[in-house]
Amino acid sequence: MGSMPITPRAISFVVAASLAVLVAPESRAQTQEPINIVINQSPWLQGFANIVDLYQEQTGNTATLDVNPYAGSLEKQRNAVRAAESEYDILIVNGIFYPEMYQGGFLEPLTKIDADFSLDPQVYTFDDTLWYDAEANTVNAETGDLLTIPVNPNITMMFYRADLYEKHGLAIPETWEELLANAKTIQEAENIVGMMQRAARATISISWDYWPYLNSYGGALFRDEGNGDFFVTLNSPEALEALKMYLQIAQEAGPPNPASMDQATLIQYLVTGQAAHAILPVAAQSQMDDPNKSAVVGKIGYMNLPHASGGESAPAIGHWLGGIPKNIPDGRKQAALAFLDWFQQPETQVAYAEMGGSPISAAAYEGAFSEKPENRYMPVMREALPTARRMWTIPEGAEIVAVTEVGLNRAVAGEIGPVEALNSMAAEIEKIMQDAGYETGRLPDLAD
Repeated sequence: MGSMPITPRAISFVVAASLAVLVAPESRAQTQEPINIVINQSPWLQGFANIVDLYQEQTGNTATLDVNPYAGSLEKQRNAVRAAESEYDILIVNGIFYPEMYQGGFLEPLTKIDADFSLDPQVYTFDDTLWYDAEANTVNAETGDLLTIPVNPNITMMFYRADLYEKHGLAIPETWEELLANAKTIQEAENIVGMMQRAARATISISWDYWPYLNSYGGALFRDEGNGDFFVTLNSPEALEALKMYLQIAQEAGPPNPASMDQATLIQYLVTGQAAHAILPVAAQSQMDDPNKSAVVGKIGYMNLPHASGGESAPAIGHWLGGIPKNIPDGRKQAALAFLDWFQQPETQVAYAEMGGSPISAAAYEGAFSEKPENRYMPVMREALPTARRMWTIPEGAEIVAVTEVGLNRAVAGEIGPVEALNSMAAEIEKIMQDAGYETGRLPDLAD
């Protein structure tokens, strides 16, 4: 899709009632230059478009969304920040590829635009991914500059058939083994797929679903990335146990041809009543109770992801961040910051939730709105967000994920075993890091 001017839409009477008392603070309502926002097509786009409508309605300022497929949005952003002047004033940067924008020096620190600007204290910080220390080349809230404001909290969450849990007397699982047992019970009793996981190759798909397994088993991509140690550990015994469990669930409780499953297919299985569980980004919850899309309205529940025995739940962060490119005039930077500041305010975040968006502030998750049956995912978000983990903090992540998408997919497809998959991925990632100039290495190959 090309540029799409956002025009006012009808708002439900529930939303309208709350918006009647939502008034933009004077400092953010002043006239600003028009802004152009590049964004991806996604399940949460409509909610964001609605809140942009509200911004225009309240302030009289103009905002335009340039909507693109996932990969297309990334490519437009890469081109824009390298041009003499960016055509975009706000980049909606994916939580997987933000390191490229950070380390490239393409984003303006927000306090450089306005020295008095600060992050609202109720905004979640997503494993400190909002700050970047350019001298240390690390994500660090203590020493780094604030470069972005989160716009969507897309972490992974377990969607499950709460009605079937009640029917069969099942308890919420703590471990992956308990999840597998529940999935098999429902699969055998109801003749539906026990557990759906993404395993198709994409820009990022199976890697995002595998990472919570990896982290909960105590595995990691690098030995100590946070402190600059990029020795590759993806082929550790812990990573092997995580992959074996991932494969066991796919084989014993998954659908036919599990290696072909992508996000859209997982959602389709759930909303048509053909699956008992699925790991999905939280934004997909908006489709579960939509009578125009779902045959299981009111039947889907949400839980934090299970973990290895003795480990901790570690949902993968795939959030989205709003950043302002350096290569635009000061007036446009001020206008972009005015929108981001307005967006992060508690009252805006409550409205964002009510308009179908996924809020990034505790203000929306801790109020009465979060306790409504239709918002039953929100209490789980309160539990899950503090435990969510970033995947990597280096721009080479784009190359690394291309390796893991292929290796993990081949393992699920049965083309190679888990040991060969991890050894081969570790070797390729080590080469990527060597070629990029990092001091690196890797663990000895796992033995079959």
